[in-house]
Amino acid sequence: MKDMFSYKAVFFDLDGTLIDSAKDLSFAINSMTQELGLKQPSLQNMKNWIGNGTLKLVERALEFNGISPRGNELNNAFKLFANTYRECVGEHSVLFPGAKKLLVKLLANNTKVACITNKPLEFTEFLLQQNMISQFFSIVCAGDNVEFKKPHKWPLVHASKMLGVPLGDCLMIGDSQHDIAAARNAGCDVVAVSYGYNHGEDIALAKPDAIIDDFNSLL
Repeated sequence: MKDMFSYKAVFFDLDGTLIDSAKDLSFAINSMTQELGLKQPSLQNMKNWIGNGTLKLVERALEFNGISPRGNELNNAFKLFANTYRECVGEHSVLFPGAKKLLVKLLANNTKVACITNKPLEFTEFLLQQNMISQFFSIVCAGDNVEFKKPHKWPLVHASKMLGVPLGDCLMIGDSQHDIAAARNAGCDVVAVSYGYNHGEDIALAKPDAIIDDFNSLL
């Protein structure tokens, strides 16, 4: 792995990497389950489920209640979730320590920056704007504006092409095994944060190139 500021482009995951968004997601899921008369999962449940997009999050909340959702059942539950999440997204979410400082320094270094997340674009843009960091990103690859989601390499390859930077000069920073797998599949270096969600598993098991406890260590 090269020095942080020798990379020409840096790709950031969103939930659990740049932004602690679990409380907003938990509020929306709990509102959905309450309306459906179901048991509400805990905040820790939520942190373990984040990482595959909000539709999968809703599916896991239903499975937590012993429901194997299919078709209209899943779509209706997702609509209930989405209606609440649109109202609360960003309300309880905060940037992780050092995140904005690192983005500012990357901008000053003329490093191109992309956000690569499995969260739908609507919620991604809202969250970036609410936390006042949307201006740093040249491209946003979200869960519903890409051909394939992480852990597929497609979003990283697409971002590399759009930014005009070879993948060998790109760095992925994420919190989950999906981020690391996507980086490995694309052929770029990857740094993992230790504080993320990663389905409750130790991120070291996914063997990133480096693990950091906060972004200040990269400044």
